[in-house]
Amino acid sequence: MRILSKLSLFLNFVLSRITKRQIWKKVRQKICSFPPSIDWDHVTDRFIEPIIWVVDHFSDYLGTIFVTLVWLIIPFIVGVAYWIGLPFYWNISAELTIVLVIFGHWILLNVVFHYYMALITPPGNPPHEETVPYILARCKKCHSAKPPRTHHCSVCRTCILRMDHHCPWLNNCVGHFNHRYFFMFMAYVVLGMIFLYIFGAPVILHELTMSDPSAELIGFPVFNNGSHLLPEGVEDLETPPPRPKSWRRAVAITETILCSGILAALGALLCWHARLISRGETSIENLTNKYDRENKQLAGEVFENLFDYGSRENWRIFLGLSEGRTWWCVFFPSVHPPRGDGIHWNFKHDVTHL
Repeated sequence: MRILSKLSLFLNFVLSRITKRQIWKKVRQKICSFPPSIDWDHVTDRFIEPIIWVVDHFSDYLGTIFVTLVWLIIPFIVGVAYWIGLPFYWNISAELTIVLVIFGHWILLNVVFHYYMALITPPGNPPHEETVPYILARCKKCHSAKPPRTHHCSVCRTCILRMDHHCPWLNNCVGHFNHRYFFMFMAYVVLGMIFLYIFGAPVILHELTMSDPSAELIGFPVFNNGSHLLPEGVEDLETPPPRPKSWRRAVAITETILCSGILAALGALLCWHARLISRGETSIENLTNKYDRENKQLAGEVFENLFDYGSRENWRIFLGLSEGRTWWCVFFPSVHPPRGDGIHWNFKHDVTHL
């Protein structure tokens, strides 16, 4: 029996080694046979396919949830700043506190204004074909007139003028008439997060290092034996009482984590959109122009974006800085429309610098 058991153990060991070697051999073959040049566009498309499916099928519900979250996050962040940050700086300097309150409310005003305007402002839809008879292109899905830079949104089920993308955080498309509001909302949110990081760091450090005043009130229950006060449960004297949780500290840490995530996500998105605006592109046009650039490069030609009027002029067009408008329209809330109607577009060689 011992011989059989030892033989069985030996056979199991040999089989396991053979199996492991075979598996490792197959893995190495797969790795060695893996193409050195990976088509990351294909990989990315396969990765985001389920995300697109979720957005297409549950966009209405997701949009309502995301918009509600935004309106809950804004008062939470501001409330914590008032509750913890305002008394901290007021004890240091009343003058500095007033300056910070004014600057912070300027950022808050722009955040709320631009988000609200991005919510309620329609992105723009093509007019009826009879009003633009010279436009021959038609949408294959909704059969409407399709001016240049117009794309069909599968979520909104309509064509959008100069469509950039469908934003679930707005529950709306980002197009010609609300693109500026969307971008300025992101810009002021990022500015607000940087402001909170700079002036909130001392507050967080103070909250994490300060002693918990409620801990001093914690003691042991006692009873009177007639002459002395003795603690109850003498056997538990070696175990210190649990320290009570500090709500201020927990809320401060929660806001720090929340602001970090917002700054990382919106900071990257803001830089991406700023790059597209400088090149005179939307998010959709960036994808289509990418393939055109590659085809032109293979043909030995240079791709030219007909809607790229130069970085400075692209920003002026995007921000609507025309008809006497100045940069004050950028630093303060303004409901001025973008330049143009989203239907007629001049090519880069025909643009008039205003």
